[in-house]
Amino acid sequence: MTSLNRTIDLDNEQLMAFEGGPGERVRVVCGAAWLTQESELGDALLQAGSEQPLRAGRTIIQALGPARLQILGTARPPGAWLRLARRWRHWVLRLQLGPVQPEPVA
Repeated sequence: MTSLNRTIDLDNEQLMAFEGGPGERVRVVCGAAWLTQESELGDALLQAGSEQPLRAGRTIIQALGPARLQILGTARPPGAWLRLARRWRHWVLRLQLGPVQPEPVA
């Protein structure tokens, strides 16, 4: 698997919104940030050196002063996505949920 790491610099009170996913996490390299996640009851206050796992859905981060953050995660290799798509198509066609073939016109 390949890793997807992004480093982001935010100014004081600057907001950043993105779609988080399972297996990803936010690390504060320096500074502090306020983190809110969709479907999460509480917010998280992150200090330098701390990490927060992400859930699927919208995530909003606000810097509390200048801050440097990292979004850490992993990605499936492209072959895995192709195999998954083929399996999905197989089951959709097997369950006859796919497109209906038109009947020949007489």
